[in-house]
Amino acid sequence: MIHTALNFLRAYLNKEMNLRLGSLASYESIKLAPVNKDTVADDKVYLSLINIEEEKVLKNQNYYRRVNPDDDFLSVVNPEIKLNLYILLSAQFKAINYVEALKQISYVITIFQGKNVFNQSDLTGDAKVLETLIVDLYSQTIEQNNGLWQAMGSNPVPAVLYKVRLLLLQDNKTLDQVQEVKGIGIELVKK
Repeated sequence: MIHTALNFLRAYLNKEMNLRLGSLASYESIKLAPVNKDTVADDKVYLSLINIEEEKVLKNQNYYRRVNPDDDFLSVVNPEIKLNLYILLSAQFKAINYVEALKQISYVITIFQGKNVFNQSDLTGDAKVLETLIVDLYSQTIEQNNGLWQAMGSNPVPAVLYKVRLLLLQDNKTLDQVQEVKGIGIELVKK
């Protein structure tokens, strides 16, 4: 599911950037690649997964699912995991094109400002299995930003960090089956 969400966002950015800028070769492929000196070519915008976190606030505690509507049994399954993905979009341009790198990051921010919620009707292809993706700008302090670039072993370049919310993962492995409770009553017994 993670690769499906990232591929959808990459394709959406490619489409939107081509509409805004024309068909420039450097914008045709926003690659899923780590941002470091060894693997990054110049003159591209890169999408990199930085962190995965579980959304504990919205954790569903419903362990019971009805597999067959005609049965009186409920299946016991572990609740789904809701994930937040932190993605870094970085503009890797040659030093003489620093201004172009700033323009590209501005385009990325504008694109997600224009549309940051993707519902079932917006998701295409393999991404149809996803429920909803919400892309929020994630602001870091200067110290956090410095630590991020140090951890990646790269010099800072124009970049923006986004939090992609509510990616659901569910195995649906049945752990047990329980009889459905259809009513509660009190039986009175006379003595």
